[in-house]
Amino acid sequence: MSLRGERAYADLSVAPPTPTAESRPWWDALRAGRLTVQTCGACGTAQGYPRTRCVRCWSAELSFVEATGRAELVTHSEVHRPGQASWGAVTPYYVGLVRLEEGATLLTHLLTDVLPEGRRPRVGDRCDVVPVQVGEWVLPFFRVAGVRPGLPVRDGHDAVESTVTDLVPPE
Repeated sequence: MSLRGERAYADLSVAPPTPTAESRPWWDALRAGRLTVQTCGACGTAQGYPRTRCVRCWSAELSFVEATGRAELVTHSEVHRPGQASWGAVTPYYVGLVRLEEGATLLTHLLTDVLPEGRRPRVGDRCDVVPVQVGEWVLPFFRVAGVRPGLPVRDGHDAVESTVTDLVPPE
């Protein structure tokens, strides 16, 4: 596994995101080094990427609020053959879903450069946002910092790792 920090991505030439009227404020804040999250004024739901309606109550009363940038790793995958050829220059790398403290979930690139040699990301690891220059864009990567001590229990249980074989019932 190759460990690397954010400097490895500055020279990549990748297909750009396509900002919309809804997402433009999010991209602008990110370029300024701030992570924001779209929040519903009617029900308080935070959503992972900007939309025209709340995913919970369908209200159009949405605004952007500053996010802490702290998150918990929900799941991840190691990428060896990227869908876009230009990302091949930094393989292997990890992508994952992170749940922000505000409640929104984002699909993101994971930085693993501070993990001990040979340690892979784990479900439940604490992650912190790092705005990373990728070609002409600033993207929200998350640095995996390790297990988050004292996390409140979610849905009545702690996050645990499982593999496909853990999910197959015994014969």
